[in-house]
Amino acid sequence: MTAVLDVVDLTPSSPTIPTLTLVPAPVEPVESVEPVESVGLVEPVEPARRPASGHTIAAAPTGDRARRVRELLEYTAGCTDPDELRRCQQQVVTEYIPVARSLAARYSGRGVERSDLEQLAYMGLIKAVQRWRPGRSDDFLQFAVPTIVGEIKRYFRDHSWLVRPPRRIQELRAAISEAEQSQRHQDGRAPSDAELAKATGATVTDIDEARAAAACCRPRSLDEEQGPGLALALSWGEEDAELRRVEDRATVERLLDALTDRERDVVHMRFDNGWSQSRIGREIGVSQMQVSRWLRSITEKLASCVER
Repeated sequence: MTAVLDVVDLTPSSPTIPTLTLVPAPVEPVESVEPVESVGLVEPVEPARRPASGHTIAAAPTGDRARRVRELLEYTAGCTDPDELRRCQQQVVTEYIPVARSLAARYSGRGVERSDLEQLAYMGLIKAVQRWRPGRSDDFLQFAVPTIVGEIKRYFRDHSWLVRPPRRIQELRAAISEAEQSQRHQDGRAPSDAELAKATGATVTDIDEARAAAACCRPRSLDEEQGPGLALALSWGEEDAELRRVEDRATVERLLDALTDRERDVVHMRFDNGWSQSRIGREIGVSQMQVSRWLRSITEKLASCVER
């Protein structure tokens, strides 16, 4: 008995990720090819291959194993027995499960659980096995990787955004991630914003905008606690000075009702217009000394009103 990924007939894309489980299935020989068990699944494999993107594909079948997988794939192209076809496809899927997991790992930390990413990768792998036909690609890995990655990317594009940014930003964010991983692999360091801009053909401002879009996948709750009894919403903002002025103005307007018309005019000229006592005196035809006495009287009257 060998644990294999159960191959299913995949329906059109759905927001819900179906769960694909490893189930026991007998590995039976196929008439025109040797049983997969004879390949020796525990034999040492050649070093992992590196695709054009610069990423390492983990544990891809190589050598005799890759040749026998190809024989299985070629056999499935003309197989008419549903049960036999299913068994062959299961054997191919089993060989490439490590590849699917490796590709899923690239997209971890982006708001989707690792287990869900692996399920998406398995779906892409199954689609690749079911769609492969002789002549499409000499190397099944070259055909399978874009199919698996495409399945994951479509999910991110269609279902992972709680607040959907423009498509341009979504695509740029994916390009930034690829450029960052490539730079780390080549130079062992994270690229600068200028290097990312050059690699993606975008501006530094676009790079900043694409990074900020990550919050669209993982928004934070306003009720999230920042400390004992302190919610996130309460940690934002500051005292509004204009609101304080509104309160002060409402208080002053109530106090001004206690003044005469002439006293209100003096207050307006002195405090709203910022006029000097001499100018106020010239305006209403009195001396500066008289204006000073009026202001003192007005101040005392307002103070008494406040104390009530």
